[in-house]
Amino acid sequence: MKTILSQFCEDFDGRVRPLLEPLDAFADDLAGVPADSPLAGLLPQVVDVRHQLRTLVEKVAEQQAYVIIFGPLKSGKSTLMNALAAAYVSEVTTLPAYPCMVYVTYAQRTAFTVTRYDGSEQWFEELENMRTLMAEAHGELAGAIREVERHGEDFEPVRHMPRALRRIDVRMPAEPLADSGAVLVDTPGLYSRMKFGYDLMTREFRDAAASAIFVVKTDNLFLEQVFDEFADLLRLFSRIFLIVNLDGTKQDLQPDGELGPSLERRDPQRIIEAFERLAMNADLRVAREEGRLRIYPIDLLQAAHHRLRVARGEADHSGTDAGGRDLEGAVPDGEAERAQTTFDAFTADLTHYLNSTEYLAAFLGDSLRQADFLVRGLRALCTSEPVHELNRSVERWDEEALQARERLEALGRLQAFPWEDSFARLREDVVRIAREQAGELRRAAAEASESALARWYDGDASFASLLQDDIEGVLAGSRAAVIERAREVSLTVLSSDVASALVRREANADLERVGLSVAAIARQLDGTVRTPAERHSVATRIPTRLIPVRRRLLDWLLLRGQAAVRRRVFGPEDAPTRPIARVVKQRRLGAGRVALSEAIRKRIDLFFAETSNRITGEVFGAHVALLCRHVRERLAVLRAENEERQSAAERQQARLRAVRERVEGLAAGVGDAGPAIEALAATYAEALPALAKERQTPGDAPASRAAAAGAGATGARRRHH
Repeated sequence: MKTILSQFCEDFDGRVRPLLEPLDAFADDLAGVPADSPLAGLLPQVVDVRHQLRTLVEKVAEQQAYVIIFGPLKSGKSTLMNALAAAYVSEVTTLPAYPCMVYVTYAQRTAFTVTRYDGSEQWFEELENMRTLMAEAHGELAGAIREVERHGEDFEPVRHMPRALRRIDVRMPAEPLADSGAVLVDTPGLYSRMKFGYDLMTREFRDAAASAIFVVKTDNLFLEQVFDEFADLLRLFSRIFLIVNLDGTKQDLQPDGELGPSLERRDPQRIIEAFERLAMNADLRVAREEGRLRIYPIDLLQAAHHRLRVARGEADHSGTDAGGRDLEGAVPDGEAERAQTTFDAFTADLTHYLNSTEYLAAFLGDSLRQADFLVRGLRALCTSEPVHELNRSVERWDEEALQARERLEALGRLQAFPWEDSFARLREDVVRIAREQAGELRRAAAEASESALARWYDGDASFASLLQDDIEGVLAGSRAAVIERAREVSLTVLSSDVASALVRREANADLERVGLSVAAIARQLDGTVRTPAERHSVATRIPTRLIPVRRRLLDWLLLRGQAAVRRRVFGPEDAPTRPIARVVKQRRLGAGRVALSEAIRKRIDLFFAETSNRITGEVFGAHVALLCRHVRERLAVLRAENEERQSAAERQQARLRAVRERVEGLAAGVGDAGPAIEALAATYAEALPALAKERQTPGDAPASRAAAAGAGATGARRRHH
């Protein structure tokens, strides 16, 4: 037969535990996102909620009663834990004032588990190994905090040091914990320098633990700042026990000058009465009157001493050791007995509360309320702006991946495109334009040849010198001018709208898609193209027989023909290198000047009629070949770039889609858990009448109102929450 508690724990576990798996997966994904991603800011929240949810699930599954111990540094928290556990826990809980929670539960063998903010765990069996780890971790944490504070930031362990310790679980053979099923939770001391995450570390107990113990020494009882945090505790817990830690060795100066027992040794109740009358604030007074705050003045050192001795089977009085010898500094038996009596009354009160219907109501109500609180937080997280930005990022990367694929397809078509064939259609246009512009070059060549001929007639140079040095020089200059003009025309045409229009008819859309301009590439070819025409010589051969030579009297007498006369004047036909004196040229070649000029003009005309067209075609072909090579090289570069972009886009796409699927899975789980918790709250509010006593707060969400029914006699406290 199941009890209400066991049935509730089973039902609760089945509805809430399924959230842990998608939450773990989401946290793992967030740990891998870049620091500048909007999602990175969610990691601290997700890790915190995950930790709270796991703690809650474990608490309910194991039906654990958490007893949370608060207080300033050195107030006696660890001593109280020794007394409650009847075991020496202090050596663990003060290692070495590290700001993390310490959970102490029963086990047959001592073992330690360290949980870090990143969710990783580490196990120990030996205390020395645990102490070594804690000492190292404390130094690392202190250094990290100083570094973060040096930059003017608030230290957040999830963001600045995920390997920082968040929780220590201590399992030890402490029989009182086995009997009660309670879990003692030691908290970081209030007002410590490392109180960076006090709210973060205690947040998991918001509506998760029904009882808390606040420990304060009598010396600090009347300090107002000691209770600055107390109002929060009153809102968090159904029952708070205020332990005033007495110093059983303290003495006061007596009227006769002697030292005697202090007031807190003789009559500690008067200290409590003075506190209630003079220093207790309004919140504490209301809680005291409602019975939610219980105050016990206890000498914790004596109580712990007694409990540990009894647990070892030693003497049950505090003034002697196991052999009956007096202990140095021991308090009188009456005071020790009073301390133990008060401690026993406190533990009886605590035990009675943990066994009461009120606690059962608080346990159920607090568990439901915290589950509702965490589910609402997860629901808000799943619809937060970073998640919306995630969805927008997925859409952007989907579009980027699609565009990359389309660009690669376009690049494939462009690489297979017959560029040479397309540009070859422009050859005739380039030759025609170059020919039209050649008239000026022809006139310049003719004028230069006439000047060269005039200089030749005024000098003694040979006919070969005229042809090779002068006329061929004119033709070589004309060739260079034709090449330059052909280069200009080729570049102008290839980089013009005419050429672009020719290409666009077949590949315009693809060129625009990949962002490639053929005209821009053509403009970059200026001065880089060399043609075979530049390496060819310009030979000029004008037969000497075309030049009339005047015969002298001796030529007539010797019956020399024109061929013989020309050989005597010019030299051999194939090598007219004989120098011709100026006077000879004027007397014998004067009549041949017109014929020679006409022959040179015809040679120039032939050059421009034939060679110019061929050179222009070669220049244009060279430009086309180079342009096509550059286009293909650029296409290859673009393809490599786009393949990398596509790969990067698909990787980012897959990663973000996976994160989005995690969020969607988490959102689905949250969507299922919300109504399930609401239904669970309604079911157990009916099953346990005490759970229905709390009044509903106007404006609460349905799940919150149903869960609010689980607080029983703690209605006033919950209305403040």
